[in-house]
Amino acid sequence: MAEKKFVVAYDGSAHAKKALEWAVDLAQKLSAEIFIVTVSERTLHHLEESYHLIELEKQYHQKFVEEAEEGKTLCEKQGVVAHADVLEGHPADEVIKYARKQKADLIVSGTRGLGGFGQLLLGSVAHKLVTYSDTPVVIVK
Repeated sequence: MAEKKFVVAYDGSAHAKKALEWAVDLAQKLSAEIFIVTVSERTLHHLEESYHLIELEKQYHQKFVEEAEEGKTLCEKQGVVAHADVLEGHPADEVIKYARKQKADLIVSGTRGLGGFGQLLLGSVAHKLVTYSDTPVVIVK
């Protein structure tokens, strides 16, 4: 039997952690590997670049790297093979493209993510995942 691949949209929020826990539980049962992704919307690109904005963008990107690594560590502590990636663009679009690229068997997402500037998954993003993904999607509440 071929190894299963799950893509988990992760931003460190309580909903994302619940989704990751659900995915880890299923991955343990099916010997699946998990691909954890965070998505940066790169909101600073339209602004005139200055030293301060470039530094802010670097810090912002590092936050996403840390979130993806946090998710990977949570998987590995449970004995699940995991990978972590940071994507750039609209969260739902990027997660869908990434799942296609990985030939994933499943996308797992929380219903809502972090609010404000650091948001990854909102209800509208989860809805877009379900509506437009060719890969099956599970939304964990």
